Amino acid sequence: MSRFALGTVLTLLLLSFAAQVRADIKIGFIDSEKIFAGYKGTTQAQTEFNNDVQKWQQDVEGRKRELEKMTSEYQSQSLILSEAKKRDMEENLQQKRSELDAFVQEIWGTNGKIAQRNEQLTRPIVEKIREILSDLARTQGISLVLDATDGNVVYADRALDLTDEVLTRLNQMAPLPPAPPATPKQNE
Repeated sequence: MSRFALGTVLTLLLLSFAAQVRADIKIGFIDSEKIFAGYKGTTQAQTEFNNDVQKWQQDVEGRKRELEKMTSEYQSQSLILSEAKKRDMEENLQQKRSELDAFVQEIWGTNGKIAQRNEQLTRPIVEKIREILSDLARTQGISLVLDATDGNVVYADRALDLTDEVLTRLNQMAPLPPAPPATPKQNE
């Protein structure tokens, strides 16, 4: 018998044994994508997020226009400027480019304001979902709840799907208080 076949047989035996020992485990699953899409509070959070992103985008566009104007002025005047004045304008242009790059990174970077704002707006929703799941698991004797959105469920009996029940309860709860507005930095 090959190692693969032996390993497969041993794995199946262990899984069979584990299933017999823990036959009292009840598993449920949710579709978090469906919950987020169907929850009314998500729409509000998404609108706030989109508004904040739009404000930051407008700020970036304003900074880009300012840089383009400075570049255009430098190019149109470069032939008549003294070397010292050229150097000053070049340094100012380089500083503005650096400031723009730093601002873009501050907003869109890995841990930038967009990521922070997204986390700030989704955290209360995720916490409500966890509370509901914890309550459902206790009252229904569920030992494990999986998220089908992550691709971790290979097979599941639809009778175990808690998505609609979570969504119904979530939408019956009082709406979340509005998050404090984001304050994009203006022309630093």
